[in-house]
Amino acid sequence: MRRFNEWLAIHLSEMFATMLAFYLFTVLALLPLAWPAAMPYVQFISSGVLQLIALPLLAVSGVIIGRKADARAEADHQAIMELVADLHAKHDALHAKIDGQYDDGR
Repeated sequence: MRRFNEWLAIHLSEMFATMLAFYLFTVLALLPLAWPAAMPYVQFISSGVLQLIALPLLAVSGVIIGRKADARAEADHQAIMELVADLHAKHDALHAKIDGQYDDGR
């Protein structure tokens, strides 16, 4: 159930973050200018439905995306630390080789 909820939150928030959603909300906001009787419906939709649905949805999707970004950053950090450890090992081997050459030549 958690995977479905996360999938739904991400996909719905992606739908809210489109230009189509912007245009629809703009038309909804400007609708009372052409049809004043629509004002109560626009207020209900914008303050009631959209805010009660969109705000928690965007908050949840932000948490999910943050969690995924943290996991990705941790994986990147581990990969970089492995590369650093490998470079340190090669650096130490090179120093040992160089020190061995100078010790043999004296």
